[in-house]
Amino acid sequence: MPIDVNVQELKSVKNFGDGPPGSGQMLALKLVLQTIDNIILVNSTGTATPFIRHAPFIHAGLNAVSVARGVAQGVEKGTDKKPGTKVVVFAGDGATAISLASLTNVKEDVIYVCANDFGYNAMDYKNERGLVRHVASSAAYCATACVSYPEDFISKLKKAGAMSGFRFIEVLCPSPESWGYEPSNTMEVGRIAVETGIWPLFEVEAGTVNLTKRPNRLEPVENFNHVQKKFQIPADKTHVVQETVNRQWKSLGDGKLI
Repeated sequence: MPIDVNVQELKSVKNFGDGPPGSGQMLALKLVLQTIDNIILVNSTGTATPFIRHAPFIHAGLNAVSVARGVAQGVEKGTDKKPGTKVVVFAGDGATAISLASLTNVKEDVIYVCANDFGYNAMDYKNERGLVRHVASSAAYCATACVSYPEDFISKLKKAGAMSGFRFIEVLCPSPESWGYEPSNTMEVGRIAVETGIWPLFEVEAGTVNLTKRPNRLEPVENFNHVQKKFQIPADKTHVVQETVNRQWKSLGDGKLI
């Protein structure tokens, strides 16, 4: 069931660092901090690390998963914890890819937000579902999101926050410096990734797959070439990519994660 979201009612975040201009990761982090109360943030080294100033914060290097599990166990056993304390990992796609094997074994109450800017796990047009598929069968809740659709992202954060167990959200975070576009265009770049079906927005709950954003008609995949320079689809591969996107879009629409 979708959760109603009013972005204008989000809490303010004081002393929040600006970070690199147009950074999708910084926007994702800000939305996490604005949405989730009583948060203990466990961070893997990445773009946002130097700018985290608002929440109880543990910098865990590349060990965010094991550290978060330990913190969650401590929170569960503690007698002086705040009601509703949430342990949240905020990590990039590189740290997440390195930790995939251990992610499937997490049983503690941990929300894992993977801020994917393709800095490490470069775009693979045969696998636009990203890293979610690796943990979908073992997590209580999985979803993809994109900073260009904040209401959808916030709704999924709220849903994850109301659940227990391991929850995983992979949010697309375009990066102007590494993707090759002007910083003012971050929202448009993310929008095109979603509207072409290259980065579909969906969730997996109790084994059920649900698309949360259904464009009336997918835009042609070559439109993604027009908004960024790094992840160009070669002209002779466009039809193959389009067929792959169409096939996987239909699968998601049918409630299947293949």
